[in-house]
Amino acid sequence: MNEAKTETVREEENIKMVQKVNPFRGVRYNKNAVGNDFASVLAPPYDVISPEYQDELYKRNDKNVVRLILEKKYDTDTDDNNRYTRSANTLKEWMENGTLQQDEKPGLYLYAQDYEIDGEKRRRVGFICRRLIEPLGTSIHPHERTLSGPKVDRLNLTRACQMNFSQIFGLYSDPDLYLDSIWNEIMKTEPELSETDDDGVGHHMWRVTDADVISKVQLFLEEKPVVIADGHHRYETALNYRNERRAEDGTTGNAEYDFVMMYLSNTNGQGFTVLPTHRVIIEMADMTHDEILKRLEESFEITEHPFTATTEKDFAVTLVETGKKTTALGLYLGDDKIYLLAFKDGAKLPGSENDLEALRRLDVTILQDLIFEDYLGVKREDVASKKAVKFMIDAMEVKKMVDDKTAKAVFLMNSTDVDQIIDVATNGGVMPQKSTYFYPKLISGFVFNPLA
Repeated sequence: MNEAKTETVREEENIKMVQKVNPFRGVRYNKNAVGNDFASVLAPPYDVISPEYQDELYKRNDKNVVRLILEKKYDTDTDDNNRYTRSANTLKEWMENGTLQQDEKPGLYLYAQDYEIDGEKRRRVGFICRRLIEPLGTSIHPHERTLSGPKVDRLNLTRACQMNFSQIFGLYSDPDLYLDSIWNEIMKTEPELSETDDDGVGHHMWRVTDADVISKVQLFLEEKPVVIADGHHRYETALNYRNERRAEDGTTGNAEYDFVMMYLSNTNGQGFTVLPTHRVIIEMADMTHDEILKRLEESFEITEHPFTATTEKDFAVTLVETGKKTTALGLYLGDDKIYLLAFKDGAKLPGSENDLEALRRLDVTILQDLIFEDYLGVKREDVASKKAVKFMIDAMEVKKMVDDKTAKAVFLMNSTDVDQIIDVATNGGVMPQKSTYFYPKLISGFVFNPLA
């Protein structure tokens, strides 16, 4: 064996030394097969696609990834012909006709997103890998509760297609920016893909096949805990699918389904944005506005502020500044005025003293377990089913719902700090549903991970 070939073998062996973070032979769109408008085959994650937007994506390009991640349902669907079997048939067709192709060499997929928020331009950087699946609470930690419905849906799709179409979003901590320094050098070169989505977010991808770089990434992240930022249902689905396949195959080794496609990003990087997710109350016990405020006075200092399109940003600043001192929420009941709720010193926290204090002090916990449960009679199960409460991002949009009498009240939230998320998750805590909204969302359609 010549010296060059010996070095290649040695590099490949180094890559295989570590099993938690792995390169993979991604399945990707063939640019020659989808035409010049590559952005037209991309889509946001399945769980933020409305029926109307689904229709738009279908019309945009007959090869749009929505036909894989979120096929349409029809009244005529059967066990043999349904949204999952149609996705599987489409995948098979696209693999056979060259619409999709698998990379010949394993790699990591460096992925940067450029976006603007509040007039500031930001870039979030991470990479897509194949991550070893482990039980939650070992080296991979959830931060939110999950629901059964989405997990059944994603499991059916995984069974039918044996492919990860969308990456799970995972967080790790790297205060010294060790990996970021590696990525910065790679990002000085031209990306393989560079597209802009409907929200004006730029998505850029570089394929990383250098064995030395991959080995450094693997070694650095081997003992690092990962917190799931987005994709809890998909991760639990991957775990369930792995266990199902292991039982069928009688194996416990490193099969394709023992890994899941994951995007990993450093929480200490420059581009992290967590948006607040406001709570819109659709159903609650009948009580006057004065009765609601009287109940809340037990735990909160309450001050009234104007709330219109021209004063919205002023109140948002007040909410953030108050939130630096104590738990703070905004309560809108109508009439262009909003109430600032500031948690009183010495007020009783929800839960018991045996519960994780970092979790008990979260805005979303105090809202869910104290305000909703104790003061307003809005039960957890009605929140989880979205029967009583909706979750929305735009403050003026939710205000309009109260003004139009389609909602009874709105609670405006501060965003949850990333450090709080890591603290709660790595100490075994689980936040209430929709505690975070990481912006921007990751795109679907850049790369897929085969499970067979």
